[in-house]
Amino acid sequence: NPDWKNEESVLSDLICMAIVGIEDPIRKEVPSAIKKCQKAGITVRMITGDNISTAQSIALKCGILEPNSTFLVIEGREFNSKIRDEKGQIQQKLIDDLWPRIRVMARSSPEDKYNLVKGMIDSKLNNFGEVVAVTGDGTNDAPALKIADVGFAM
Repeated sequence: NPDWKNEESVLSDLICMAIVGIEDPIRKEVPSAIKKCQKAGITVRMITGDNISTAQSIALKCGILEPNSTFLVIEGREFNSKIRDEKGQIQQKLIDDLWPRIRVMARSSPEDKYNLVKGMIDSKLNNFGEVVAVTGDGTNDAPALKIADVGFAM
């Protein structure tokens, strides 16, 4: 019997009994919906908590990214460091240098999503401003949903 209070005792002499793979397939209507958005002039971006390779794979399968695309696939941590000055303050100019190229942001926190959405809304790159829509499926998406021009809660 292992000593349940001793982590080393519990985690030693283990035998792998199985390895399980799980796939959550993209719904069949998603690629055509994304294509319709793109034809209407809407840039679709995916901001997710998933790891970067999973996020990139999904983006390729559903048409957010094309193979050999030069658009950015970035992690939230990297995005966060690139939008801040040497004092750690978020700078709109730094966001403006980055957001137009981002198509996928992985390992993103709710704060990363909020900062991207706010940066796009506050951007002066386009004389007409950006209209930003956000879809979210949990309470952690609430800050980005609230600041967006259009919020879709799932």
